[in-house]
Order: sequence, then structure tokens, then C-alpha cells
Amino acid sequence: MSPDDTTSPGRRPGAALAFRAELQPWLFPPAARSRLEQQVEILAGPFTGADWPTERERLAGVEVLVGSWGIPLLDGELLAAMPRLRVVLYGAGSVRGFVTDEFWRRGILLSSAASANAGPTATFAEAMIILALKQTWFYLRRREADWAYLTDTASSGVHAATVGIIGLSSVGRLVVQGLQRHELTILACDPTVTSEEAARLGVELVDLPALFARSDVVSLHAPLLPQTIGLVGAEHLRLMKPHASFVNTARGAIVREAELVAVMRERADLTALLDVTDPEPAPADSPLRALPNVILTPHIAGARHREIALVGRVVLEELDRYRTGQPLRFALDKARVASMA
Repeated sequence: MSPDDTTSPGRRPGAALAFRAELQPWLFPPAARSRLEQQVEILAGPFTGADWPTERERLAGVEVLVGSWGIPLLDGELLAAMPRLRVVLYGAGSVRGFVTDEFWRRGILLSSAASANAGPTATFAEAMIILALKQTWFYLRRREADWAYLTDTASSGVHAATVGIIGLSSVGRLVVQGLQRHELTILACDPTVTSEEAARLGVELVDLPALFARSDVVSLHAPLLPQTIGLVGAEHLRLMKPHASFVNTARGAIVREAELVAVMRERADLTALLDVTDPEPAPADSPLRALPNVILTPHIAGARHREIALVGRVVLEELDRYRTGQPLRFALDKARVASMA
């Protein structure tokens, strides 16, 4: 479906905001909020799946839905309340949690700011990788005053290290680009990438066992798909070098958690840095919380607080394209979404 023929720079289509209210000042700081209000007439929101029915009467004129974390499921009932809806501009990452077959059937345009969310995630992952290569996490849990133990990790250091990347997603590729500022070897495992593309990216394609066996740090960036659930297990983790580290900023379900726990208990030299778990957050009695060589962070890799303005900026840019009849830069279709995180 294309925008109305009346699309023009001066037109202000009706819009609704679908995200958690506390995100509003971060997603659209004052200047961005002013720009948003110049482009659309805000008719409803912000609302989430829990409270959107209270806005039902104001949704009939909505043409543009601006969403972010907390957006409701776009099922038949909600879509029926927005008969004029033409475009959903999502200011966050994955859209798989809210799109439905009914959404696709209606031919509504969809754009995601996942590319802007990928930047903070990649920055976080790269930082964890660099600190792991310096054996920071190992040293922090040792806490000895005597520096003689430094010989235990003689392989530490960024120079000439080997880093394995599982999944050359948008985040994975940004991590590769960041790491290429250093003189190190980057291995990658991704069945969707050809050897020619890998050569252009400057990585060496290997299978999963080889990646774990050769890497000083393994960083997971694969999407959560039926074929990637439980992808990483004990048979891979046990192949890791002495004092190697495993970083997961993707999705917890890609790793067989019970097997990871077992290997971390067996191998006190290894470190697991987990920004995601399954379930999330990890329960209070999760064995992950009791292991000294497992470091848990509360899913903070993606855009947070000040960084959320980055995804809001993409939304505003896409909104301007929509209003002026230009193609959306980050448009998604059903087939593309099926292969994404």
C-alpha cells in the first residue's frame, strides 16, 4: 500500500503513540517531540497492550502508528479500531512480537529502527569482548594481591587474539567493524553468508565447533529462529581454550542454559558474560546467579535512556519520507521479518 495521493510536506496525518509512557522523554526529547508534532496530529497515546482499549474512540482517524517497547499486538481487534492505518513506524528492534497475519493481510507499511538499536548493542558487545581479551573478568573474581597469578593467563591481550562471531546480523557486522580497528583474527559462523561475502567483510568462515575451539572470545549475534533455538550447547563450550570467554547479547534461548551451567561448573577458567537469559530475567534461584564465572547484566546492551533518542531519530526520518511520498529506508515485509531476530 502506498501513501495517499494527497501526501505533501505540509500534511499532518493523524497518529497514535504505542509504547510505554516512561519512554516518551527519551524517545522524543523536547526538540524531537516538537518535530514530531509538526509532522503529525497526535490523536491518541501513548498506550500499551494493557490500556489501548481506553483510547479506542480516538483511534478511528489514525493513519500513522508510532511504536516502541510496549507496543500492543496488532491483532484484528486493534486493527479494526484503526481502519485508516497506513504505516507503523517502530522505534525499537525486533517487530516479531507484535505483527500478525492480519496485519500483513491489510498491506500496512512497516518500518523498524532496528539499525539504530544495533549500534548500542554492538558497542556493548565490543566492550565486553575487549575486556574479556584482557582477562578483566577473570582477574576481578580472583582478587589476589599477588600479581604472580598473571602467568595463569599468558594468552591474554587484544593484539593477535582470535574472536569468533556467531551470526553476521546487523549487530554482528557492526561488532566486526569495531574489532577491525585492532590487529586480530575474526572468525564467523553464519550459514546465510557466502565465502565471497565473508572475504569482503574481512572474516574467516568456519563451522561452529572450529569457532569455539579456535577463539579466545566467542560472541553470539544470531537471531532467535526455530532453527537457532538451542544452537549452542556443552559440546561447543567444552571446546573453548583455557581462560576463554563466551558473550551473549542476542537471545537466551539460543543457548542450552543447563548445559552452559554444567560447563561453567566444570571449567572455572572460562567466563560467560550474559546480557540475556531464558527466561528473562533469570530467576532468583537460577544457578547462573551462583556461579562466580558467570556475569549477568539485565539486558542493557540495546538502546537505553539517552541512546533511545537514536531510534526516535530514525522514526522521525521515516515519518518525513512517508509524508513526502518517498520509499521508507527501513521498510520490512513478511519474508524479511521471518529471518530477523
